[in-house]
Amino acid sequence: MFVLAGVPVVVLGLVTLSLIDRSHRHDVSLIEQQLIGQKVEEVGKFLANTINILELRIGFPERTEIVLLDQEFLLDEFLKENRSFEEVSFVSLDGQETSRKVRSGAQVALRDVSQSPYFQEVLRGHRFIGESFHSSSGSFFTIAAPVRNRNGYIIQVLAATVNLADIVNSIQQSRLGTSGYLVLVDRNGNLIAEGSGVSLDPGTDLSSGVRVSQVLREGPLMVLEKKIATKAR
Repeated sequence: MFVLAGVPVVVLGLVTLSLIDRSHRHDVSLIEQQLIGQKVEEVGKFLANTINILELRIGFPERTEIVLLDQEFLLDEFLKENRSFEEVSFVSLDGQETSRKVRSGAQVALRDVSQSPYFQEVLRGHRFIGESFHSSSGSFFTIAAPVRNRNGYIIQVLAATVNLADIVNSIQQSRLGTSGYLVLVDRNGNLIAEGSGVSLDPGTDLSSGVRVSQVLREGPLMVLEKKIATKAR
């Protein structure tokens, strides 16, 4: 009788433990989803804010370039007001830089950028966000946008090199419990930042990894939703 009476209790206990375990894993997945959603929004806002800063419309109706002195003043202001900008430049419609400033204040040569992807894209009237690239001083990407006159005609191109240090720090400092961490890759699966403490070089190709390749195909939140549904079953 004791055995018969004890069996349901044991079975009930095992079922309860199983349900608790499933519920815990579901809760953890929800926390993961919330944290990733938060970081996706943070990165999205960073990109939107930086590219929107370059949306410049000049008050005069002429299809002429901004006066050189005014160009240099504006570039100084861009660097002063946006700490993520490492370099900014104005480009003429034939692809020649007309003025260029770097954060260090060093004198730099003007370049011919007529064949660069950003110039070609902006000349068609589109904004440009480039691929990430890396050096010993950090991770960066190039953004560019058209400069328009009062009537909406493109008169110049405005470009900037953006330092990803703030985003990298945010990813590295984010934690999930005691061992969970975040990884940020670009659209090609190249590493930008990760918080595991493992010394992977920025730019490392992670696109062949199962999780990364799935996220690149479907997006991070969709992958997490599938993970939650699987754990809940």
